[in-house]
Amino acid sequence: MNVSDLYLPLKHAHLSLVAISISLFIIRGALKLSNSKRVMAKWLKVAPHIIDTLLLISGICLALLIHQYPISHHWLTVKIMLLVGYIVFGMKAMKSTQPMQQRSYFAGALCCVLFMVTVASTHHPLGLFSLL
Repeated sequence: MNVSDLYLPLKHAHLSLVAISISLFIIRGALKLSNSKRVMAKWLKVAPHIIDTLLLISGICLALLIHQYPISHHWLTVKIMLLVGYIVFGMKAMKSTQPMQQRSYFAGALCCVLFMVTVASTHHPLGLFSLL
């Protein structure tokens, strides 16, 4: 099997995991913001960790496969920085007990993830803003 034969399946797996991860985060965030007890469901606490681990592994494999690495490729550096922001804001949103903080952190996490998607789509550090 040729290395290029792995690219498309790996990319599609990565993009599918991105969609699942973001969807789970939005569901968990909505449940948290509505004070639903369902946010404590075991599967909602475990599944995101499994999905995000697979997502990270697929992202690393893609970077290695296409020989693009953080620092040398600025769009990837920005994407990693936004990923850290998404994780920090997401953790704070899920752990906060204050409704205003929950909403603010949740919005911050969504902004990070949406901008991360535009950076990944354009392969440019400015993401969507590079098109202006």
